[in-house]
Amino acid sequence: MTRAVPTLTLQDVADLARVRRPVVSTWRNRPRVRGKNLPFPEPVDVSGGIERFSRNDVVIWLERTRRGRNAEAHLDAPALSVPDDVPLDELVTWLCLAVMTGEELAETSAEQRVCIARAVDTDDQLLLREVVASTPATDTLQFVDDLIEASYGGSEALDRLEQGRAARTAATRGLTPEAVHLVQAVADACSLHIDPEGVPLVHVGGASATTLALAGTFAHVVVPGDGAEQRDIRRKATIRSIDTTTQVTSGGVRWLSVVGGEIDENLKRIDDLVLELGRHDLAVLLGPASLLCDELNGEHELNRAHTLRSNSLAAALRLPRGMWREAHRQALGLWVCTGEVTIERPLVADLGAFTSGELALDDLAADVTGALEAAEGRAFRYLRPHHLPLILSSRAPVVPRGVRAVQIATTEIERQVSVINSATLVTSEPIPTFDVLAEAAQGSMVVRRRSLAELKELGHLQMLRGSRINPGHADPVGSVAVLSAADAGDPLRLDPFDAMRWYPRAVRTDPGDVIFAERPRPLARVDVHGGSLVASPSRILRVSSRAGIGPHAVAAIINRLPDEVTEWQTWSVPVLNSSEAKRLENAVTAAREHEANLRRHLSATQDLITAMIAGVAAGAVTLTTQIEQ
Repeated sequence: MTRAVPTLTLQDVADLARVRRPVVSTWRNRPRVRGKNLPFPEPVDVSGGIERFSRNDVVIWLERTRRGRNAEAHLDAPALSVPDDVPLDELVTWLCLAVMTGEELAETSAEQRVCIARAVDTDDQLLLREVVASTPATDTLQFVDDLIEASYGGSEALDRLEQGRAARTAATRGLTPEAVHLVQAVADACSLHIDPEGVPLVHVGGASATTLALAGTFAHVVVPGDGAEQRDIRRKATIRSIDTTTQVTSGGVRWLSVVGGEIDENLKRIDDLVLELGRHDLAVLLGPASLLCDELNGEHELNRAHTLRSNSLAAALRLPRGMWREAHRQALGLWVCTGEVTIERPLVADLGAFTSGELALDDLAADVTGALEAAEGRAFRYLRPHHLPLILSSRAPVVPRGVRAVQIATTEIERQVSVINSATLVTSEPIPTFDVLAEAAQGSMVVRRRSLAELKELGHLQMLRGSRINPGHADPVGSVAVLSAADAGDPLRLDPFDAMRWYPRAVRTDPGDVIFAERPRPLARVDVHGGSLVASPSRILRVSSRAGIGPHAVAAIINRLPDEVTEWQTWSVPVLNSSEAKRLENAVTAAREHEANLRRHLSATQDLITAMIAGVAAGAVTLTTQIEQ
């Protein structure tokens, strides 16, 4: 039997070369590589409107062109050429059999495969019936053998399958890594609450990939039932060397996801799970926030209220949006339920009200532990008590939007007071006035202006290019500043020895050099100290004393140019006599210093407002204004 040619799609090629998909399209449109004509391979087939390319041709082309970021592309390529029209679950079945037996499946007959499957799965809990019923092509079995050879063990081979073409074809879109990590933190807190020595994780339904992601911190995974979903989980767990059983015992964390299901069925599954909880059981439930957190109406509200009357809800969370790939604008909700104690005041929090920097999973886990312990007088960082009778009687949301923990008066009183006082040291300073005496000048019939190109040709101005600086070379305590026209804040700094080592040909500024940029709009600043490097695309204008205008005036003129992108050579400046140029330069310099002083006061005022609100809200400070004195 003739074996089909292994193929790759353009997305497969991108994954193989470890680049983004548009990069591959660019390669196809640019056949010349380092002066040689090396066109991208032609497609050998088109399936479903998607072009397929010979795997061997692509590997040879990558090696000849040295394109991409994968020096081992020839080793990884076999793992990407997934056979067409073979479902992901079938590939997982054969991968599981190969991992369990260590056999080269392409060299076996159908009878041999059934025999070895019966030997490793005598109770038919994993794959025996699938092996008996399947008649795989030799290409499929050869792919599985190649996949294992190209991977660092069965777990990585499964990762490649779940991230590759077969998974894309199945359109599997689960939780984001951030959501999995959050659920993991909550589930681990539940596990430690039951028994620090370890408890089983019971898969109740849905989100099988999340079940396997959570399994690493549990004693084993319980997957009851014999349906297709349960068997698929057990196969994947076996590939990942995760212990599984079908027997449910008391004292475990039960995990249920109803994300994406029908609302009536979801409410029934949640109610069944909560009612079945034993004294030593906890449950973690994930679902749409509209179901678990928001107001419901009619029959749906009555069904959820029936579940809540069991007094099992210990904590309820509204998760930030974007944690479900299928509907990134839909928020998810999470419940933690217990069969151990009766909960009259569940703790709730809207985690979407916190920024990513404010959300610490360790603190969230500590809050969940506190909710399960039902300890009086405990302070929480995120969770806040809610009244269950209020939820049931007034049909209020389980998690009101924006709800967060009540903040205890801060113990950092000295720091809060210091921040406010530091800001007032600036805002209380009198701002020096700035005044210029303007008088009528003796008129002139000719107003002279010259372009920067003309000044350059006359030798009155010099343009020097900046250098491309690697931010990885930065040293926070370095003494060599790296300036750019666009960034007027704290500059990137380099150690002097690193600057000499990495950028020996880079131009250093002189005091009074103008740092400018053409795009996206004309910008300029003056380096009054000198000795700095300039980061491209910014450049340097070195203005001579004979130019008839000073550097601060030049920078001011550039900053007031229209936003249209123009070439710097066309920018024009007035040409003055030496005395007028000097007076203008002094006046512009003084005006810039006045502007900087105003900005410093404005920045301190903004910091002061923020600090006053935070300090008073935290109970750390009390304020008295001059009006009240």
